[in-house]
Amino acid sequence: MRAALRTLLITTALVTTAGAATSAFAQAAPVADDSGGLGDIIVTATKTGATKLQDTPLAVTAFNSATIGQTGIKDIRDLASLTPNLLVTQNSSFSQVYIRGIGSNNVFGGSDPSSTMHVDGVYFARPASYLGNFLDVERIEVLRGPQGTLYGRNSVGGTINVISRKPDNSFAAKAQVTVGDYDLVRGEAYVSGPIIEDKLAASLSVLRSKHSGYLKNVAPGVGDVDSEDVEGARAQLRYTPIGPLEIILRGDYNHSDDSISGYVKLLQTTADPYANSVLGDFHKIALNIRPNANRRQWGTAGEVNYDLSSALQLKSLTSYRESRLIQVGDTDGTAINTRRTDQFEDQHQFSQEFNLTGHADGLTYIAGLYYFKETINVATAVTTFPTTKAAYYPIINTNAWAGFGQATYAITDQISVTGGLRYTREHKTFDQDAVTTSLVTGLPAAGYPIIYHSSGVYTAWTPKFDVEFRPTHGILLYASATKGFKSGGFNLTSANPAQGFEPESLWSYEGGAKIDLIDDRLRLNGTVFHYNYKNLQVQSFLTPGVIDITNASDATVNGVEIEAVAKPASGVRLGANLAYLDAKYKNYTKALGPGNVPFDASGNRLNLSPKWAYTLYAEVERPIGTGKGLIRGEFSHRTRQYFTAANAGLDTQAAYGLINATIGYTFAGDHIQLLVFSRNLGDTQYITSTATFGAGVAGRVGEPRTIGVRAIFKY
Repeated sequence: MRAALRTLLITTALVTTAGAATSAFAQAAPVADDSGGLGDIIVTATKTGATKLQDTPLAVTAFNSATIGQTGIKDIRDLASLTPNLLVTQNSSFSQVYIRGIGSNNVFGGSDPSSTMHVDGVYFARPASYLGNFLDVERIEVLRGPQGTLYGRNSVGGTINVISRKPDNSFAAKAQVTVGDYDLVRGEAYVSGPIIEDKLAASLSVLRSKHSGYLKNVAPGVGDVDSEDVEGARAQLRYTPIGPLEIILRGDYNHSDDSISGYVKLLQTTADPYANSVLGDFHKIALNIRPNANRRQWGTAGEVNYDLSSALQLKSLTSYRESRLIQVGDTDGTAINTRRTDQFEDQHQFSQEFNLTGHADGLTYIAGLYYFKETINVATAVTTFPTTKAAYYPIINTNAWAGFGQATYAITDQISVTGGLRYTREHKTFDQDAVTTSLVTGLPAAGYPIIYHSSGVYTAWTPKFDVEFRPTHGILLYASATKGFKSGGFNLTSANPAQGFEPESLWSYEGGAKIDLIDDRLRLNGTVFHYNYKNLQVQSFLTPGVIDITNASDATVNGVEIEAVAKPASGVRLGANLAYLDAKYKNYTKALGPGNVPFDASGNRLNLSPKWAYTLYAEVERPIGTGKGLIRGEFSHRTRQYFTAANAGLDTQAAYGLINATIGYTFAGDHIQLLVFSRNLGDTQYITSTATFGAGVAGRVGEPRTIGVRAIFKY
């Protein structure tokens, strides 16, 4: 009852704020009549060219550059509050993306994510590279549901597409500086323009950001945790020597040296008086080792687009990327020197994709070939003081290729059908070198080192079927059946040569509607879906530093998503989204609980799949004097989440809500803007995931209240 009342009060406050602000701004300056609607957002999710979001038969939430700026979105974690059924957590540097309850905590070498990320069409293979900051971004698209036909590799839950701005003949420059609490200083700059008119254009963007730790470490002399120190750059060169040919070369670099928090907050009493003294206070922790993560990633890509004719286009996308991570963590969660974990991951990937897209007589189609090669060198060591050190040095190689095609045919002006199919073949090898050493003698334990070679071949056909109906202008109805596939792999910390796990797959059945009403001033999008999820790859913590990944269960997921946006008056925008999710294990009879004791988890909820989640926001931008004022407020709420199959104990987070707010002013000429913002304005204390270590259950703490000021300069 209290939660419902609080939600009602906050909702009323947001709407009242919008109304009051509208009235106040109207009194401050006369407002010209605005007969325009919500406008179109252009997306490229179908890979067949640019389409209007409202005319795209997919569950997509898209953010343009204006929304990114006003909401302060800086990386994929900030998308969750505005996207139905999206949750992002992390294990130190390794991000974990869940879309509609489909995600994975199997984020280390040997395994792959279940929901993926693409930047300018390039698949980012390692979750340790997902948390790079957004630079030079034109648009972000979150595609919900399996994308097995067009995006293929491991996009079982969906994918996040980040699309950067293309340089062109228009000169543009932008710089912004942000300062805030926790010693935040963040500088960003972007410049783009022609080098040779109509032939050659270029852009360059740079980033530098620092803030001190969000978590106060009460262990003396160690230092606070969850800080940031990052620098990055992105460059593009666009060459258009003749009309039908476009060549884009891209390069990016990102380096961070952070004290990223993982599972550092103990949720139960221990033998450590420091940890016990801050139990229940999610602003404070007690660690004798300060976590540190040094990440360096860079990549290049070459995109070639050639119009073979007005109805036929060829695209080639070639990419090479490297990611290198050195990380240390205190994995006992206390100020007692009991356990530390050292991780090293050096990854290289190469990919090549060819696409042929065309249209003729009501037919739109795409055919493509895809190749991917990856090498990961891993070194993971868990030291348990004062006895042993368990170390694992696997090398994982992956070679994958796929062929795919998809076509949409307009039977009439109102009815279209789509069919697609992808074949994927993946070969993965795993070369393990495991050794357990005595800290007392310095000698390997009996039977060590253990060296072995394993391999697996994983294949899949992933089709898509879709029917679209457009009964009148502004209404799209669609129904689809789609299959997703995630490859098998190996346990990075297993000394057993017989180990390994098989692929998982998902059939999705979905119906959706996209509706524009009242002269495009009201937009309602909705989806309902049913998943049959097979052979889930479930990770369990067996002993400190040792995990087990098995094909443990099937699952059923049912859900509903509703997104609404309204523009009731000039400069006023109101929005909401609502997500319902019923995601449960179907036959998980041998789940592992504390002490590795098996139990029956059938009927329990999947990890990070709250039953209800919603977001409300109100935004008002109106003239004040010679400029424009902006007020924006957001409230997001999620019901209880579970982090293990047990659905019990401390591995859970009760329902909570977060408030974000922005107040800004744009000066005359639209060249200078000032914003004052706050995220988690109510300073809600919550955790985003948990893990069980020797000292007990530990959580990954959500970010506290932060307040800052941003100055933006545009030319």
